[in-house]
Amino acid sequence: MRDTTIVPSLFGADPLEYGQAVADVAAVDVEILHLDVMDGVFVPDISFGLKAIKSIRKAFPRRLDVHLQVDRPEAYLDGLAAAGVDLVSVHVEGTAHIGRVLRDLEKAGIARGVVLNPGTPASAIEEIAHLVEQVVVMAVNPGTSDFLPYTVDKIRRLRADLDSRGLQHVRIAADGGITAERAAALREAGAERLIVASALFQGAAGVAETYRALSRRASGA
Repeated sequence: MRDTTIVPSLFGADPLEYGQAVADVAAVDVEILHLDVMDGVFVPDISFGLKAIKSIRKAFPRRLDVHLQVDRPEAYLDGLAAAGVDLVSVHVEGTAHIGRVLRDLEKAGIARGVVLNPGTPASAIEEIAHLVEQVVVMAVNPGTSDFLPYTVDKIRRLRADLDSRGLQHVRIAADGGITAERAAALREAGAERLIVASALFQGAAGVAETYRALSRRASGA
């Protein structure tokens, strides 16, 4: 079974404490910090803009993964490249030109990911899966927090399909409603990255201890 890592999602922190939250995750063994960019159209919320991302880039020394929950992600790519992000994950539902978006990210030297809403079949990425580092499977409908159990089997089927095509290197990330109680099932299904928001930043034990506890569960300990 593959290693599964916890990826903190900053949107789960108290907005008044974003700076401290970045410092907290930078202080522990976190490979990637996940930033949700929302435009108020694709999803109801509005979140991090380019100015905020540039500030977070200065404060976080490792990889930044930007999840574009926006219409027309094409319009954001130049700004994200200038901000120095490492990985950009794009919803296949947000653009009619997903192949062009991935090509433009490659030209900018940015690693690529694609994102599938719960109701979008995995077959939607059949032609482009070989171009990406990760496939993010939304376990909630964007803009909501209700975990959808059927997405666990979606991850299992996607992992089997990718492996059968020789794409073992493509990571699967699960995003939305991730808790310690759900970590084992998602890991067993094939998720190698668990994107965790409120369960990490709102844990009573604090970010460092909660991160370690989540990591233990994700590793099967």
